[in-house]
Amino acid sequence: MMDVDELVFFFLFYNFFFFFFNFFIYLFLFLLFLLMLFFFFLFILFNFNFF
Repeated sequence: MMDVDELVFFFLFYNFFFFFFNFFIYLFLFLLFLLMLFFFFLFILFNFNFF
């Protein structure tokens, strides 16, 4: 059985790690989404220029 301070430390460390992991995943998805929008707008502009 763990002590109380070890339990608290483990809990805080786990939440900290989990928060940063989610933050980086959402940041990565957001950048991917912006990249897709950027390429989509380029595609539309090039299509309108070619016609």
